[in-house]
Amino acid sequence: MKQYDNIRIFRAAACLGVFVTHLAPYLEIEGTAAWLANQGAAGVYLFFMISGFLAGGDRELLSGRKHAALRYYKKRLLRLLPLYDAVVLYNMALHILILRDVPADPDGLYWLRYFLLTNAWIPAPDQFWANLTATWTVCLFFAFYLFAPVLTQLIRGVGSAFFAYVLTLALRYLWTAAGLSDYMMIFYYLHYFVLGMLVYQIVEAKPLPHMIGQVKKEEKQRGLTCKKTLFFAVLMAFVQLGLILFRAETDSFMVWSWAFGLLILATKNVRCQSRIVRMTDKYSYEIYLVHAVVLEGIGMIGAHIFIPVWGIAALAAGLTAAGAAVAKAGGKWLLKSSGLVNNIGM
Repeated sequence: MKQYDNIRIFRAAACLGVFVTHLAPYLEIEGTAAWLANQGAAGVYLFFMISGFLAGGDRELLSGRKHAALRYYKKRLLRLLPLYDAVVLYNMALHILILRDVPADPDGLYWLRYFLLTNAWIPAPDQFWANLTATWTVCLFFAFYLFAPVLTQLIRGVGSAFFAYVLTLALRYLWTAAGLSDYMMIFYYLHYFVLGMLVYQIVEAKPLPHMIGQVKKEEKQRGLTCKKTLFFAVLMAFVQLGLILFRAETDSFMVWSWAFGLLILATKNVRCQSRIVRMTDKYSYEIYLVHAVVLEGIGMIGAHIFIPVWGIAALAAGLTAAGAAVAKAGGKWLLKSSGLVNNIGM
């Protein structure tokens, strides 16, 4: 699909936001600083939106060619699964051989919950089986990708995208009202993914004839960007009005998702010149999974050895960067040695 520099910036920001949120408890910060750090958790929902945005413009899915969905699934699996499985194996070794604290699983699934990515569909009995080292979101990503081929065929314009968003948002509230929020977690979060697809459709929408005047190209682009951003704001205002009328509670992450949509639209023509931002974007998935492992390790060491706050921050940043680089290189080597490297954009 077409490259959007602003998406690089937002993906890097999402990655750093989650990192800061998870680092903050180790730094023992309080008050306003702690509140600001916790806002980084919204980065998870920005990741969900970006995934929807990119799926909405995936050329393979949009082509409608035979086996397009299978090729899309293969690409996503090869991109995400190796590191995810490595993190699960790390957790198995840590909790079985070292900590020896594996709790019982009344359903008898145990580690299959992670390897089969069931947490987006089947409720876990406790936190241990639900989210070791930030893996719960990966289960949701794969669930989103299952729906992506169907959604990209059904959503072929702003109108259908907005209708799909309203439907998936309604599904979230109906699912919760029915007391099923622990089951099929995908239905609680799918609207974030679809919102990203809606933003993509607005970005790519062709201007109406009356929007095209005898003005400079740059001015026309800025004016069109402003109109599209305002249009999205009006749509979300109608959504909020509907939620108020139906007395449905709006959580902070939903509001953040609307803000992210506005920002993505408003910065459509922004160019990313920063090498640091580009590198963070390139390694964002590796940073996301590795940082949780690093912080867990620092916490276990810190329980026995005093580490000053600045040392914790430095170790967390340095080891996460190094671990992400090793993970990226290891993933490339694995795919290259298996002859699969040409199947994905790594």
